[in-house]
Order: sequence, then structure tokens, then C-alpha cells
Amino acid sequence: MIRGVIAVFLSALQLATAAAPAARTAPTNPADVFEFPLPTWAPHCLGFGSRWTYCNGTPLRACASGAVWLHTGADVVATAGQPVMAAGDGVIEGYLIDPTFRGGVLIRHQTSSGAVITQYWHVWLKSGYSAGTGVKRGEVFAAVADMGDKTHLHFAVFNGDFEPHAWNGALPPSACSGFPAFPYRFIDPTAFIEAHVPVAPLARGTRM
Repeated sequence: MIRGVIAVFLSALQLATAAAPAARTAPTNPADVFEFPLPTWAPHCLGFGSRWTYCNGTPLRACASGAVWLHTGADVVATAGQPVMAAGDGVIEGYLIDPTFRGGVLIRHQTSSGAVITQYWHVWLKSGYSAGTGVKRGEVFAAVADMGDKTHLHFAVFNGDFEPHAWNGALPPSACSGFPAFPYRFIDPTAFIEAHVPVAPLARGTRM
């Protein structure tokens, strides 16, 4: 009788252990630690891989075939002037200004597995920051640009070293107009940060 109870208990314990998700190992190398560039992470209109449109659904760009380009990053709710932090230790690779999308910044990070570029659009660099400036994780280097009712932060992660395509906020679903097909070397930015934070992430939209 006792042996039977023990056998049932051990079987249940094995099932529970198998069903439990493996604990995520936090990165220990400082170069591999990242954090969200805003203190909250509530989604705006577009996510990674969304059709590249305005919030009302109007396409921003399409191939000649009519295929709408796909979004390379995550758009996050923000307010004009809100401080933007560097997602990790790195060096500002470049700064562009576009009449429609305001400022764009690329930061190059040298991780233990290679170079990674984080991309920030719809921002203005703070005074004293320019291409070549080193930044530390959590350092405020920019502010969210005022885009009226379209104000938000676009954040993307390019898995590789710098090249011109690292600037792209969207790519075609299949190669067209001289651009490679999505996702090319872009990866889900939210998943990337969650896998590289020093502690287990909080629920999205409630980061403290």
C-alpha cells in the first residue's frame, strides 16, 4: 500500500517537473545585459512583423505587386519629450533626421556573441550626444519627438554589425525595390530584451 502511494506521488512529481518551464538564466556578462528604453512597454499600433501602416490602416509603403512592407520593430506608447534610455552598453553608430519620421538613432553593442544594433526612431538626440558617443545601459541619450497624435517610440533590434539596412523601419515581405525580404537580420525586439534583462521581466506594460 505504502509503495503504491509513493509510486503515485513520484509519478505526479515527475509530470509536474516536466510541465514546468525551465528557469531562464540571467546573463552574467555586462555586455549581454539589456533593458527596455522606456520605463513602460505598452504597444502602440504596430508590432514586429505588422503590416507597415498608419494606425488607420493606410499603408506606408508597398512593392509594385501591392505587397505592403512589414514593420521591423515594435511601436511603443510614449509622450513627446519623454526620456529614451540606451538599451545596453554601446556606441552611437549614427543619427539621421527625416522630415516625416523625425530623428533616428542606431547604437552598436558588442556582445559576447557578436555585434547587435538597437534602432530608435521618432526621437531627438540630447545635447552632447552624436555619432561616436559611448553610452551605458539605462543612460538617457534622447527624447521622444513630438509627432502630434502619432507620437510614439519605434524600437528595433538588428542582429549583426552595422550596414545601411540597419536603418530600415520596415522591409518588404519578399525582396523588392533593392531591399531584402523581412525579417532579414531583424529580430523581435521585445523578446530580445526579455531574454537579456538581468532579472525575470515583469508583465508587459507594467515595468517599474
